[in-house]
Amino acid sequence: MTRAAVAGLAFGSSVALAGHITGGISFTDEFTVNPGAVGESNAAFNARFIDFSYRAEVDQTGFAFEETGGGFFGTFRNALGGAPIPFTGLGTDYQMYALYSGDGTSVANGAGGIDGEFNTFNVTFFVDPSMNTTLGLAGGSIVTTGSAGDDIAVLSGVMGLNEGGFHAFPGLAAGDFHVQFDATPAGVGFFGGTAFASGSTIGDLNGVNTSVIGVLPPPANFTDATIIGSGNTSFNVNVVPEPGMLFLLGIGLVGMGFVSFGAKRGQYAA
Repeated sequence: MTRAAVAGLAFGSSVALAGHITGGISFTDEFTVNPGAVGESNAAFNARFIDFSYRAEVDQTGFAFEETGGGFFGTFRNALGGAPIPFTGLGTDYQMYALYSGDGTSVANGAGGIDGEFNTFNVTFFVDPSMNTTLGLAGGSIVTTGSAGDDIAVLSGVMGLNEGGFHAFPGLAAGDFHVQFDATPAGVGFFGGTAFASGSTIGDLNGVNTSVIGVLPPPANFTDATIIGSGNTSFNVNVVPEPGMLFLLGIGLVGMGFVSFGAKRGQYAA
């Protein structure tokens, strides 16, 4: 699929359906984007969301699936459904895209499709300064074609202990996906700001499918099913307790244990 075809999909600022992530919604911490870090002349700016369009290829064997996908980012925003942030350079001076892969387990959703839960998920964000990279298919996987040699990896993500999954229903308006992952900016300094201030950040990919072709309920086997959609990504600082705070928390829990034990002793002694 060419970059033009991917970019032709709607860059909607959308919120995925519930069900994949416990209490999960898109994050809203502000992050900074610095195009100058990758050689662009555009000034740094702040944002909270980035819209994207995506295409995924899915294989299923029994109740297990593998998925590879990718897509291009189209608009920075400060609110879901809000006005695009102007003069970012995205789409005019440089392009951004992401490639991802994952696997997991699937169950029939009762509507002729599948509900998938990721066991693993990995994603990498790239900046394409020359805007000459396209996304194609090879062996059922999303791959870069054209001139990707000058593209710069600006962020990587691993689902780790987070959660993620998707609903896929055959046809149009066909479900959604939602994944949260540990986000690590590359050393080039393209991403920064509040969302990345602690050195530990959680990213959120949240999308709505617009077309699903070739998906069958498990345990049916299929290869190269296609899912197309659009959504947004956002980030949240992951507050990790200081070692001293962890020590004090441990002391507090031990103290609560002594109080509880003492209360029980008093109760039994009576």
